[in-house]
Amino acid sequence: MRPTLEKRVADGQCGPWAFRASRSSFAVAVALLAVLVLGSSTTVGAQTVSFIAPRDFGVGPSPVSVAMGDFNGDGVQDLAVADYDSDRVSVLMGNGDGSFQASHDFGVWFPINPAPVTFSPHSVAVGDFNGDGVQDLAVANVGEFGDCVGSSVSVLLGYGGGRFQPAQGFGLDCYRISVAVGDFNGDGAEDLAVASSSAGTVSVLLGNGDGSFQAAQNFGVGGSPVSVAVGDFNGDGKFDLAVANPGSNNVSVLINNTP
Repeated sequence: MRPTLEKRVADGQCGPWAFRASRSSFAVAVALLAVLVLGSSTTVGAQTVSFIAPRDFGVGPSPVSVAMGDFNGDGVQDLAVADYDSDRVSVLMGNGDGSFQASHDFGVWFPINPAPVTFSPHSVAVGDFNGDGVQDLAVANVGEFGDCVGSSVSVLLGYGGGRFQPAQGFGLDCYRISVAVGDFNGDGAEDLAVASSSAGTVSVLLGNGDGSFQAAQNFGVGGSPVSVAVGDFNGDGKFDLAVANPGSNNVSVLINNTP
């Protein structure tokens, strides 16, 4: 039985990975990652910023990650939210005026032994994994706390109209807690990069272009990685990776040298 996300936070755990890092080290890692991805350039513009009062929209229990996409093809941005304590992703259709419709939930589970299994989705990303022009979802699942059962990536292919097919599962190492999308081998099919906090690796799953993925290729990074981002850091037209590692207080940058 998994501890609730609230209990893990109360116990001083920065999420479900098996280490205890200080809040300051975690903040430094995330800040460094943001600098690497966004760059240091600035744009001349307004010197202040303001927002109207927030509007809240209900989703499942313990939402931990949100991504944007147009899941029903109406040209309006929608939201996908990973709900850690429900083993589901909540999808909220946008109305085009900054408001959203009531959420529709989609399970991230798939057949696995032993059953039943806790998946604990921790990160969600958007892509088109089968090339049909309809956006799909990829979800990194932490799995059972302590034994890694259910640690995986779930892929939910979009039907259109804001609907998704049942999840397909791709098993990985323990505590997969962050997923990002990019075409890392330049074949036109979108691939996945997934951070594993317990293994100290980032795994790349090359897409086959039909919604399925090849076996993971693992690359070592720093201690207890918790977040992965995609960008072209040397301007060669290839997607590189940046990974935040609170366990070693650094950011690992992996430059893509695929032929």
